[in-house]
Amino acid sequence: MKKHIVLVSLDWERPQDGRSSLGIASIAASLKAAEIPYQVIEDAVNSPDFDYLSLERRVLETINELESLGHECLVGIGAFIWNEQQTQQLTKSVRTVTNATQVLGGPQISYMEVGQLELNYPYADIFVRGHGEKAMVSLATESIHSSAGIHFSGTKDLGEKAEHSLNDLPSPWLTGILIPGKNIRWETMRGCPFRCSFCQHRESGNRFKTKEQQLDIIRIQNEVNLFAKSGVKRISILDPIFHLDTPRTVELLNQFRDVGLTAQLALQCRFESVKDEFLDALEGLEVVLEFGLQTAIQEEGKLIGRPNRLDIAEKVIHKLKARNIPFEISLIYGLPEQTVESFGRSLAWCRSQGVPEIRAWPLMILRGTELDKQRECFGLVESTDETIPHVIASNSFNHAEYLQMKALADASNIRCIINEPEGSNYGIFYRA
Repeated sequence: MKKHIVLVSLDWERPQDGRSSLGIASIAASLKAAEIPYQVIEDAVNSPDFDYLSLERRVLETINELESLGHECLVGIGAFIWNEQQTQQLTKSVRTVTNATQVLGGPQISYMEVGQLELNYPYADIFVRGHGEKAMVSLATESIHSSAGIHFSGTKDLGEKAEHSLNDLPSPWLTGILIPGKNIRWETMRGCPFRCSFCQHRESGNRFKTKEQQLDIIRIQNEVNLFAKSGVKRISILDPIFHLDTPRTVELLNQFRDVGLTAQLALQCRFESVKDEFLDALEGLEVVLEFGLQTAIQEEGKLIGRPNRLDIAEKVIHKLKARNIPFEISLIYGLPEQTVESFGRSLAWCRSQGVPEIRAWPLMILRGTELDKQRECFGLVESTDETIPHVIASNSFNHAEYLQMKALADASNIRCIINEPEGSNYGIFYRA
């Protein structure tokens, strides 16, 4: 007998992308393909009209109605840094007034230390580390196997992650779970082979397997056709590094052009991996390349596992300008051993290269990252009055100096985005 699934999405809404969660939608697509009954309840914690009590009431009423009809409910909640408080409140309420089984997934779960899940989430029954699509299907049909990355509360925590090839995952777009709007978030692959200490994209402990992390090429073709026919205006592609596999990237870009895709493509890139073939394939497409440099200071880059080859970056920037390809660079302020002066030098380097748009982000410490384990080493102090904490002091700068860095980031010709999570629905990730 299949359980009835209630998926709860508490996303961080970005005005240009809308409210629908790609992560929850992908899980819903797998449930739909397996003919498992489900409902989605979604909201955005940063929306001006967000009301937690209203959300809780919707969730409890849905569960109570299903239980009154004799259905066994499985409530799946995506746990992210921005909805930690709401997740704690909701799991307690669901446990108190319903008989539903609660499943937590998402980066707050995937990157929790072994043995700490029950201590931090005492009202949850099941935890899923890693990919959630097949894990939720397994839980709904009770076809559990030991390597599924599923941990039941009260049992030994093996710390395993649900890992599987993404080739056979059904599309939330092609199954009608998501309807293309003017601006959408999209993915063609997941994961990253690099090991930046601040980022949850890194494939902890495992060699990055590119082919297994790529979505099926036929699915991608059909999705692009749908986007072209639907008149989508902007596509934010969430791949940590879109051009990681150059031959495949060129093939995809040629497909985009062949079907007449006119949407602007926002592509996350890395200077050191840019090949001429990739730049050639951009011809005729409307794109903006987003480079996560993070810092132009070599010592700072080494400390965060993100050393930069500025000589290569300068050559790529020269090529981008020669081809009139729009691009932007993002930096992080609040890094270990960073100072007001060194942050100013990173900004100065970007200006010296004629970078048309600079994004400056405050450092966030994400659960399970190497930086998370180095808090005391660098004396990192986080804000306590914001939904998403960020570093406001360290061994190398005090709070007043942090405010100076923020002022530099807010200065003219700088597009500064504060407390806006970037990247995938599977977590907050700085650009690669």
